[in-house]
Amino acid sequence: MKTYLISCVVFAGVTIGLFVLVVSSYREEAIVAGKQFFVYLIVIYAGLFIFTVGVFQPFQRPREGPFQLMLPASGFEKFLLGWLVSLVGYTICANVVFFVIRYAVLQYYAAQGYEVSGFLDYDRILFQQNGISMAWVLAAIYLFLHSFALYGSLMFRKMAVLKTALALLLVVLAYWVVNGMLYRSLFQLDIQQTPLLPLMPLFLQGDGMVYQVDIPDWPYWLLALSIAVMGLLWVASYHKLREKEG
Repeated sequence: MKTYLISCVVFAGVTIGLFVLVVSSYREEAIVAGKQFFVYLIVIYAGLFIFTVGVFQPFQRPREGPFQLMLPASGFEKFLLGWLVSLVGYTICANVVFFVIRYAVLQYYAAQGYEVSGFLDYDRILFQQNGISMAWVLAAIYLFLHSFALYGSLMFRKMAVLKTALALLLVVLAYWVVNGMLYRSLFQLDIQQTPLLPLMPLFLQGDGMVYQVDIPDWPYWLLALSIAVMGLLWVASYHKLREKEG
């Protein structure tokens, strides 16, 4: 409980600091919805990653590990508890803390004469392109971060946050490099925009024309692939926990 309280205090402090930093970086005395959403994404996503990486760390410590593994509960129950705490529990608590801090910070700036916009005025999150909105993409990234961090929590014993973040960075960079090399070997035209995610459209340029190469219903294939990858990471995390029990 003490650890969770300290985490809430740190989370609140980082949120306040980011609000002050973002507001002070603009000359106009206005806090638009886009600025608020930017702070929201950073603190919520970064907090999820850091918190989730630490959820199974007690199982990794020489003194705490044997005690945690010998608790009178099945491996699935231990995994489910960690999964619920790190995803559902964190999401609820982090959003409550964020919006409480947001209200206090914006009340302060409103008293200073700043023009404050509503958080829900940021309508770009609902903008749909090719049948998929930014909200769906952000939700998929959120769940992927959780699944990757959960696996890292059981994979690395020391400096788990740094090692998991480095592993995630290497995976993303490797995908971009290999993906770019593959597309350049397949197409003779100049690549105008390399897809950031698998199955997304590829834009090629040649003879003054821009061509789009994609597969039918690619957003739904991308969603299915994301669910499959996240599911595999969660299953791998569960089996990693079972290995430690054995």
